[in-house]
Amino acid sequence: MDEGFPALHGIIMQKKAFTLIELLVVIAIIAILAAILFPVFAQAKVAAKKTVGISNQKQIGTAIQIYLADYDDMYARRSGCELNSSLNNVLNDGTLRCSGGTGFAHSMTWQSWQKYYMPYMKNVDIFSHPVRIKDANDWNNNGQIRNAFAINLGLTGAETSGFSSRPWAGGTPTAIANVSAAWLLAELPHSYGAPFLAGSGGVGSPVIETVYPMAIREYWRAIFLKNAGGCNTTEEIDTTAAPLEGVILGMADGSAKFYPVKKFLAETPTMAEYYPAGSLPGNLNSNCRRATSAYVSGPGVPNTDIRYPLWGLGQ
Repeated sequence: MDEGFPALHGIIMQKKAFTLIELLVVIAIIAILAAILFPVFAQAKVAAKKTVGISNQKQIGTAIQIYLADYDDMYARRSGCELNSSLNNVLNDGTLRCSGGTGFAHSMTWQSWQKYYMPYMKNVDIFSHPVRIKDANDWNNNGQIRNAFAINLGLTGAETSGFSSRPWAGGTPTAIANVSAAWLLAELPHSYGAPFLAGSGGVGSPVIETVYPMAIREYWRAIFLKNAGGCNTTEEIDTTAAPLEGVILGMADGSAKFYPVKKFLAETPTMAEYYPAGSLPGNLNSNCRRATSAYVSGPGVPNTDIRYPLWGLGQ
């Protein structure tokens, strides 16, 4: 027994090492598993961010509902300037910032619509989108959150000095036929608010005009679909504009939901439906149907009787 033990010990020692082939097999298995699991992890991360985005949108919607209860069921529509009202606390240093030279950190117009509902939120980070990066220049200089959640100015209207843009529906959710189907908030690229279409001419002093939602499919195609040259689009989603291949919407009843881009477009009227006898507003044509401001002059009054609940249209 003693003489055979060293030989047995040598056999045991030899079995402790892996051969080159065994190592290569293990490495190959790990590589295969990584190739399978990494995309799954990436999808899980995106799904988690989408969930956070929907949650943020829902909290903003809830804050707006509380605001409506306190303010006679009317959406906020303000202008002016309030010292130390910036969403970016760094800019609340006692210096009034409401002009081009000092920035617009204390402006109360629609570019800072979040201020109206901030007392019901208490957390400015909720206004940001987990997938989109807010514009650093606007945040650092003006305290404004752009490239996150935008408000539908076609439903709320907007005020500026000497000018009042009031929605055709009155600026109240009570006038919206189906509040659970009409969108009030949406994640949009490079925007504070979805632009509205101004009807023909304002009246009075200050000027009061009636405005309508930007419910033109061609306009939104140019934003969410890839460009095919000039002002033409493909059918492929532009993931820069819609990184989740859809948009998180906050509805007028305070709920929130995810809308795939193609569904959003399908539930938006075409120009021919919205303006049967009209033409696309000129200042959209010149910019491939992309508005450069909230104010877009429409070719008269659109057809609000068509049934497109996503836009608050129809009964």
